[in-house]
Amino acid sequence: MSLAGRVIIVTGAAGGIGLAYVRRFLAEGASVVMTDVAETPAVREIASADPRTLFVAADIRSGAETERMAAVVLERFGAIDVLVNNAGLFTRLTRCPFEELTREDWDQVFAVNVIGTYNCIRSVVPSMKARGSGKIINVASNVVHKGLPLLLHYVASKGAVVAMTRALARELGPSGITVNAVAPGYVLHEETMKTDFGRNARVVPLRSLARTETPEDLCGAVVFLSSSDSDFMTGQTLIIDGGEVFA
Repeated sequence: MSLAGRVIIVTGAAGGIGLAYVRRFLAEGASVVMTDVAETPAVREIASADPRTLFVAADIRSGAETERMAAVVLERFGAIDVLVNNAGLFTRLTRCPFEELTREDWDQVFAVNVIGTYNCIRSVVPSMKARGSGKIINVASNVVHKGLPLLLHYVASKGAVVAMTRALARELGPSGITVNAVAPGYVLHEETMKTDFGRNARVVPLRSLARTETPEDLCGAVVFLSSSDSDFMTGQTLIIDGGEVFA
């Protein structure tokens, strides 16, 4: 399941789950473009140490910035084989009853989780269509299947990601492009730990595999969806949460 020679864009790559994807892709032989709003020391270290990597600062809420990102990648590597839409808003959100959510709350979440995903896909698809191949991997969440309360805007945004995945699989299949998604459970990493408040301890007992979920737990599925082994799979959402929900 080698990814040697593949050019992969990872959004939200500056830390957490995205950074884990970057490291695994590099270990599998891919060239990796790291995209985020700002460069972190970890990203800077990887980019300076490996010529197969590139960091492109971009705010995915802006279609102009994602178009620029795609152009930079094509100029540097000549192709875009895989897009991993990992960027999303979650850790900064405050749980509250849906009646207390404001229009600003909704707009903020949808601007990144839905519009940002759309912008990135729209920016890479022309080059994928021209080559007759490509893989798009969206990051949803298991909250879509379990109906997490008090985060309606987040749950709705990830539901939209699943729906987009299915619709785009139909639309882009004739062009040789697959569109799939992964749906993690609650993943503990440096960002979620800042606002955990005991949530991980509450979630772990609900899993069939009763342990903490880490970013590395997601990497195998994302590598599979990026490889030729998944060439006849599209429109699917893989739930990776240790058996917390079944769908």
